[in-house]
Amino acid sequence: MKSNHPGRQDDENTGASPEKIDGTKEPRLRWHFHPIANARAHEDVVEQIIFSILSGAYSADDRLPSVEQLAQAMNVSKPVIGEALKVLIKAKIVRVQRGRSGGLFVLTNNVPDSVLALTAQLRHVSLSEIIEARHPVELQLALLAAERATQADFAALRSCIDQLRGHRHSDLSIRIRYDHMFHYTLGRIARSSALALFQHQILEQIFLRMPDYFLYEENPDTVITLHEGTLAAIRSRSPEKIRAAIAEHMSALENVVTSSGGRPRSLNKP
Repeated sequence: MKSNHPGRQDDENTGASPEKIDGTKEPRLRWHFHPIANARAHEDVVEQIIFSILSGAYSADDRLPSVEQLAQAMNVSKPVIGEALKVLIKAKIVRVQRGRSGGLFVLTNNVPDSVLALTAQLRHVSLSEIIEARHPVELQLALLAAERATQADFAALRSCIDQLRGHRHSDLSIRIRYDHMFHYTLGRIARSSALALFQHQILEQIFLRMPDYFLYEENPDTVITLHEGTLAAIRSRSPEKIRAAIAEHMSALENVVTSSGGRPRSLNKP
């Protein structure tokens, strides 16, 4: 039986729950971890695990795949996985539980900027190019979501908006988490792992380069209104309405970056 959960893999297809010698079973894979091959492979491991958490595939207190499973899924050695886990444990994103019922567990989906900066794949791409790439990525995800979303998916997007509304006056890191969760949920319900990964990399780079904009200039109530409009357009399943909603959604940042000549805005006060 195939799983309908975006980004997850079926046990019978992946061998994700093999029985160990002591009779216990490995936790099944719930994310598509792709093979890695480069000199700083542990950073790519960190990136993939962070993305699986931020996108909602794993939540706080969920058990992650074992070291062996992660090494096999990403085609790296167990020491590389170990180096990545050191970063995640130090950042208090993941914890290790010892004993028969032990394993790797998610502590939080609040990822520190320092860890995002470490794994940023687009760090050498200009801000204007990143903003330019965001529009078609978000648009295609929205169009796919309109084709593939279920009523449960629409409810998940609605929940993201409600959570953002409830945290619109919270600290920036918390507010951004719920803002981004709307986009990550959109990526999941579009059932496009490649586009969802591009979306994640774009979102993290924009936030890393423009923290002052989000802290001092962006109006959370405006963001909520834009999310509402995007959800309504996707529910309508009308490509024309979706294109208009995404264009409006993207326009604020596009205008800011255009007016600054493609450079990050730097502000010291409101």
